[in-house]
Formats: sequence, C-alpha cells, structure tokens
Amino acid sequence: MVQLRPLHPVLPNCFTSWSQVLTDWHVCGALAKSGLPPSLASHPELAAPVVAEIGRAICVQQVDHQSVQTALVRERVVEPIYDAAGGPEYVAVRNAMEESQYRYVSFWRNGAKLAEICVARNDMERLQAGYFAMRQRHTRRVAQAQSEALHRYWSLKPGRGLGDNFFADCPADSIPALMSRVEPAWWWREFFLRLQRRCQRFHAADGVFLDHLPTIRARVSVKKLSAEVAEWSKDMSDRWGWDGPGHYRMLADRAVAKARKLLEWYETCAPGYLTDEDIRGSFHSRLNNLLKSRDPWKPLVSGRVIESEHWRN
Repeated sequence: MVQLRPLHPVLPNCFTSWSQVLTDWHVCGALAKSGLPPSLASHPELAAPVVAEIGRAICVQQVDHQSVQTALVRERVVEPIYDAAGGPEYVAVRNAMEESQYRYVSFWRNGAKLAEICVARNDMERLQAGYFAMRQRHTRRVAQAQSEALHRYWSLKPGRGLGDNFFADCPADSIPALMSRVEPAWWWREFFLRLQRRCQRFHAADGVFLDHLPTIRARVSVKKLSAEVAEWSKDMSDRWGWDGPGHYRMLADRAVAKARKLLEWYETCAPGYLTDEDIRGSFHSRLNNLLKSRDPWKPLVSGRVIESEHWRN
C-alpha cells in the first residue's frame, strides 16, 4: 500500500500567499535565463523588486482582474434576460416599483404628512414584493444565460499562460509597463519570451488553491478530499478560466520546495527584502526612480493618465 505524506504545505512567514511564491518562482526563473537588462546591470540587487512586481502583476491579471471581468460578464446578461422572460408585464411592474420608490423618498425629503408617507411606503412594498416574485420565477433562465455568457467569454481566452498582450492594460507607471518602454529589446526578445515559455501551463489560481487548501481539508467529512477539491475547483473555474490544480498533492509538495529556494534567492540577491519593510520600500523606490528617469515617455506619462503601450521591436 502506498503511504502518502500529510498534505499540509506550510507557507513561510516572509511570503504573503502561495500565489506570490508560484508567480515569483516563474519570474525568477525567466530572469535567471535572460539576465538583467543593461539599465539594471550595475544594480543586481534590484532584481528582487523586479521579480516581486512582475509576479504581483501576473496575480492581478490572472486572478483579481479576471474576477472583476467575469462578474461583469455575469451581470451584463441579467436584466436583458429578465426583460425578455418577463415580457411587458415585468417591465411595467418594474417601472411602477421604481416610481413608487422615488415617490416614497420624495415624501420624506419634502416633509409630507405621516399618513401620506405610510401610504407611499405600503404601495412601494407591495410593488417590490410583486417585482421580486416575478424575478424569482425566472432565476433558472438567468443562471443558464450567465453560464452560457461565461462559456463564450472563456472560449475566446486562454485558460493558462501569458499572451503577447498580457500586460497591455497595466498602469503606465507599473514595472512591467516601464520596463517594456525603457528596455524594449530586452523585454520582448529576452525576458518576456522566456517568461511565456515558463508559464505555458501556469495559472496564479494554483497558488490561490494552495492558500485555501487548509479550509478545503477542514470540510472533509463524508466526501473524500479529492471530491472536495473537485467541487471547489469547479466553483472557481468560471471566475478565473482555470482548469483546476491537476495533481494537487504534487503541486503542494513542489510548492514547498519552490518557496524554500525562492527564499534563498531573495536573501542572496537582496538581504532583508522579504523581512524588513523599510528595506523593501527602499528597493522599490530605487527601481521606480531609475526606470522613470530613463523612460522615453517621461514627458508624456503622468501617473496613470495613459495606458502602457506594449510593442515588439
């Protein structure tokens, strides 16, 4: 019988999440292959904030940004489906309810008599009850439409990996945007190509899964852990376009080793970066100041007024 080791990856205190570990690991590997760009060659310690900032940008794009985008995709179909399913009757009830709400609020603002306010409130509550009852009858149709909209959305986007325009909507003053402008040849021909290769099968949600793994394990009762993992992954798949953690035991084991090696790299490259907030802040300030001083868009870029332009030379 095969004995499995306890599935309990412990995150080192110097990291904030497993997503940070896994993304920084891939960025660090790409940077090791490409080397620092000429503008940073004499400042090897600034590789630490470069890795951290690009890793953070990957997490934001794959997890945070996509969570917002999929929420918008879901909400965009709600009212049109209710209008179509409920027909003219639903639209009439909704309009009447909105008018009653406006009338009730206006009575309060204008200091109407208490009796008038009570009548307006009763009328509003009656119309609200009818409105929500009509919506309740069509919830399944709305849920189906949301599922179809998400399927169409993700059919046009890769689930894993980094497309050529992956960082295209990063703020103009972000590190990926600055480095692509200050060192375009290095960014596109050396670093980003290697980062794409390393991240072909990567998604930052793998790290989010590891962050939630203790909670998932705590729910194990009648169902096996694999069933709990599958259920959690399915719930998250529409949000991130994520196909699940794969072999989750192997993912957890390898993440621990990656965290240990990544910690060693940070301590060798920039001692104190992970553990001292002042040191970390100084490194980030130096990197930002250096890149902004060499930014070819310096006369044009002011904070986040315009978006970054990512091009291949």
